[in-house]
Amino acid sequence: MMASTTKFQSPVIPRDSDGFVKSFTLSSYNCPEATEARTFFEKYGFVVIANVYTPEQCNDTISDIWNVIESFVRQPVRNDEQLWTPEIWSRTGIVHEGIIGGASLWTRQILLNRQTPALHTAFASVLGTENLLVNQDRYGMFRPAKKHPERSTTTNLHLDMNPWLYIDDDDNSHQLEILSKLRYKSDIDWITENNEPGCAKVGELHVQGLVNLADNLEEDGGFWLVPGFHKYLPQWAADHREMLNIYGHYNQFIMIGRKYIPELYDAACHISSRAGSAILWDQRTMHGSRANCSARPRYAQFFKMFPVDHPAMTPERAEKRSKAIMVKLQAVNIDPETDITPLGRKLFGLAT
Repeated sequence: MMASTTKFQSPVIPRDSDGFVKSFTLSSYNCPEATEARTFFEKYGFVVIANVYTPEQCNDTISDIWNVIESFVRQPVRNDEQLWTPEIWSRTGIVHEGIIGGASLWTRQILLNRQTPALHTAFASVLGTENLLVNQDRYGMFRPAKKHPERSTTTNLHLDMNPWLYIDDDDNSHQLEILSKLRYKSDIDWITENNEPGCAKVGELHVQGLVNLADNLEEDGGFWLVPGFHKYLPQWAADHREMLNIYGHYNQFIMIGRKYIPELYDAACHISSRAGSAILWDQRTMHGSRANCSARPRYAQFFKMFPVDHPAMTPERAEKRSKAIMVKLQAVNIDPETDITPLGRKLFGLAT
């Protein structure tokens, strides 16, 4: 029998008159509204930053998502929903989670998006520094399942970290060992980079994020989370130590079914946001996605940024990371001198 999470009280998320979660518009990473956004983030474990992508950027990125999908399925499918079948879609990535790509993606559009100034401002406002590196992640596309329930994704809650390792470790030596050894010879190394937040005793802030590329309403499914869970994680992990028998100490992706944590599924809220908005969340916050029950696709791009001076970013790792990115840029005809901005060079770790 799993322990009951009876002491946790999830705060009520404020929403606007259209039903979207309260959002913030930032002019700089330390403007007054950035301070309000950081306060919101600290209370709820997430924040929505508006107008991170322009409408044109959203449209171009949606088109790129379809380019990637069609490269995987090897036929044009974007304009024919009859072809969005489980058989064809099985080639697109992690289908049951709506993830496009098995590991990181490296198209021209997805790379240029990672140097977006407003995205950098959003992460800087939460992390408290402008000196950041950007990760290399994937796209999300949730097929509409209103008329085709067999196309639904899995409604889930998960953590991109191991909560028991997080509370049991006395220092960040495990994190430093894993990250400092990354060679970036495999695209999966970029995913490994995302999921090592260290331990509770050190208490680093790790922030994940996504940008919704179309208005994301309640019925469209997609991102949801348990508000305020980031503050409760250590106690929850201690209360649910018997789950180590299922996940172990070193699994860094912990997806938990409703039958084990019904109270958290009941407390989870869908984070509805407008097109071009970024949702940033504390990595300690239990989160996941819900199936798309509407007639509209849901599109997103995933991100993480972290301080450039993190102890695990050794000179050797930084050099290997930089060289790997240069190879990827050249493969999609991106000129680091003309296509990558000064901010982008810093975010990609190319600045000298």
